[in-house]
Amino acid sequence: VAAQRSAVRDQLPRRATIIGDSAMAGVRWNGALGGLRGFVADDRLESCRRLVDNSCRGREGRRPLTALAEVMLLPRPAATEVLIIATGYNDVDFKFPTHSRQVLGAAVAKGYQTIVWITYRENVTYQLPASTERAESNDRAMNAELRGIDASGAYPQLQLWDLNDYTQLASGWWFTADGVHQVRRGSWGVADWISRKMAHISGLPCPMPWGRSYGQEQPCTDPNVVRRTRGYPDIDALYDF
Repeated sequence: VAAQRSAVRDQLPRRATIIGDSAMAGVRWNGALGGLRGFVADDRLESCRRLVDNSCRGREGRRPLTALAEVMLLPRPAATEVLIIATGYNDVDFKFPTHSRQVLGAAVAKGYQTIVWITYRENVTYQLPASTERAESNDRAMNAELRGIDASGAYPQLQLWDLNDYTQLASGWWFTADGVHQVRRGSWGVADWISRKMAHISGLPCPMPWGRSYGQEQPCTDPNVVRRTRGYPDIDALYDF
């Protein structure tokens, strides 16, 4: 009986909580939540969210919880649950070494065994909110800090998902002029990427084929790896918009 229950649990869709700022909130604003497939997504995507410092007031008129507060208020997760951190564009790089570790520490204390941090797009023109100490942040430095944290082994629960690498050739048609916020195609493309990454780490089939000429891949290949030879998935055709 115990073995049967375990098998049933293994077949259930994995759950992921996504804590994001406006750079990821386009997935919600552009109607692309349907691109989050093959897992149960708890999307907490809010404009102007910060990691630890008080969040600014977003375009929807509210001041969201910080990532740290959001994590601390989450219920204790099941062993297979994933926490995805997709915020930080409203933060300054010189505070990032401390604030990123505070968020990671809270996630570990909460009980997450898989903590994903999505890298920041580099070489962008995004301007920080007026309430910030600087006009721009150094996203390259923040990514370097993330890689250093990952390499240190201090947080074995941590996985870096490299959106910067994946979207290097998609700037002109997935993102607005600031290089951070998504247009509609980009929102579907990023949601598709997250779904493929979830399937990849779970050893599950890809929730969608790469394109019409591809069959179902089981287990799903890492989209960051195959993008180099395949290009990008045919987002327009796959999601019919």
